[in-house]
Amino acid sequence: MDGVQTQTLRQGLDDASGLAILRNVSLRPWRPRMIGTSCHDVIVIGTGPAGAMAAYELGKQGIRTLLIEKATLPRDKPCGGGLTAKVLDLLPFDLDAVIEQTIRQVELRWRLGKPVLRGGERVLVGMVQRARFDALLVDKALGTGSVTLMDDTALEALHQDPGRVEVRTSRGTFVARMVIGADGANGQSARLLGALRTRHLMPAIEADIAIEAGELERWQNRLQLDIGTLRGAYGWVFPKGDRLNVGVGAICGAGTRGSDLRAYAKRHRLHTVGATARTLRQVGFVLPLRQPGEQIEWGRVLLAGDAAGLVEAFTGEGIYWALRSGLIAAASVSTRLTVGGPPAYEAAIDRELMPDLLAARRWAHIYLWWPRICHVLPARSRRVWQGVEHLLNGKRRFSELSARLGPLAPLAERIPATLK
Repeated sequence: MDGVQTQTLRQGLDDASGLAILRNVSLRPWRPRMIGTSCHDVIVIGTGPAGAMAAYELGKQGIRTLLIEKATLPRDKPCGGGLTAKVLDLLPFDLDAVIEQTIRQVELRWRLGKPVLRGGERVLVGMVQRARFDALLVDKALGTGSVTLMDDTALEALHQDPGRVEVRTSRGTFVARMVIGADGANGQSARLLGALRTRHLMPAIEADIAIEAGELERWQNRLQLDIGTLRGAYGWVFPKGDRLNVGVGAICGAGTRGSDLRAYAKRHRLHTVGATARTLRQVGFVLPLRQPGEQIEWGRVLLAGDAAGLVEAFTGEGIYWALRSGLIAAASVSTRLTVGGPPAYEAAIDRELMPDLLAARRWAHIYLWWPRICHVLPARSRRVWQGVEHLLNGKRRFSELSARLGPLAPLAERIPATLK
């Protein structure tokens, strides 16, 4: 990220006078544009963080890119919408226009009990509405001048021939030299490729709750996390302007039944916002986890983001990994188009992302086995809490944690890297 841009963003986030909720941002309006059957360099399927970031990077290089989206834009997506500090550092443009709340403090609760307040010195998370955040990313991609958008366009089939890929959609068939599938956990790309058949899924339920003006101060600059109430599950309250995103999620492998998760969601919401709170919407969704070695590249077609199962299991964070995979996908595709050579995307993901993602799954077992520790240590130890902050801001990686255990490091490495 450009140093000046980074400084501007950080000053905007850290300036207490700049914490007002930002609304009615005027993004460049888009309209679906019908395209002929001419060949594009790249077709990107999906306008989430992975797809939009890949299109942006390709567009900057002048690579003709067609960005396809099934929904009509702008569209919302089930998501907590928390951008960790490492996301803010990763993106090469300013996000002030879409950040609705900056989080410095976290309320930790054990089994919906009395909260313990941690943090307060630095920005940990920026809260966004996914409709507006994704719209900004797409707008940046379109602004390169080399990216064309078609929304309301469903993927129907993929067919590879030597040197090209045919993409059949609800609005015709288009041809490209490379295709990036980034249409999410339930997208058609992975399904058509027969990909990730053994992936594990982390279920979640979330609701947007209207918040009264008198309650805004209560949630200024802080979020809430509940752990231990349901084995392998956690609850959250994320403030976003005039609403709270209230939800629960479960680490896959916890043996959590859907009925148990729904009961926990109801109980959690009752304890955090009360019985009379007005629900604006409620949705259920899953976060996918790619298993080690599962294929995510087929010749001229590759998968990125949630479509590739690149989600961090310990916290459920997906946006950072989606953005990273979009950047890696763009770099791999650009190299294939300009220099040639064999497919290298999957190897790059295995090298650059999977070590941390697998290490996070090892540490997720700690929460499954000893959930109480995951509350007591950060709640009582400033040093442990600083370690949590370092994970959020990218100063420390999950793959580096074992080395800090000294003689116990070999034992940590024996913890399973997969969740069943």
